[in-house]
Amino acid sequence: MKMAKKLLAVVLAGVLALSVLTGCGGAVSTKAIAEAMSDKSKEDGVVYRADPELDEKAGQIAEMIRTKGKGNGSGNAKDIYDKIMAIMGDDYADKYVWIAATTTKGNNVTTQASNLLEDVDIDSNINSAVADDTSPANVRSIGTVPITENGVDYRFAVITADAE
Repeated sequence: MKMAKKLLAVVLAGVLALSVLTGCGGAVSTKAIAEAMSDKSKEDGVVYRADPELDEKAGQIAEMIRTKGKGNGSGNAKDIYDKIMAIMGDDYADKYVWIAATTTKGNNVTTQASNLLEDVDIDSNINSAVADDTSPANVRSIGTVPITENGVDYRFAVITADAE
């Protein structure tokens, strides 16, 4: 009986340790990031929603940017932005589009959200087709993907908003 109690204690300790780790780095979901970004932006009335389609696009864009850095094509910002918009497709042709990244090691969901928000303003919109007399809607969509580059773990994000 004592052995069973000890075994149960060890198993419960393991479950507790795993549950604590789910708040770290790559285990953070896009939904958790979107909620944290919404909390940080609530004074401005901005809401972020997780979008699984953007998770896929974030992965494609992160891979394209990663391979550009290895000599596969021009590193020119305009060239990269044009390629990003090609990945985004026609559905995003008239929307604000931002890309952002944050390291995940040692950064909880709130810190990751804050770091990503630093790259979301009108001036950092990469879609040159958005009319100058518009502003981004307060309801925004986000997709993220964990990536590792040179042994460092990051969260890469694509954020979109309708132009109003």
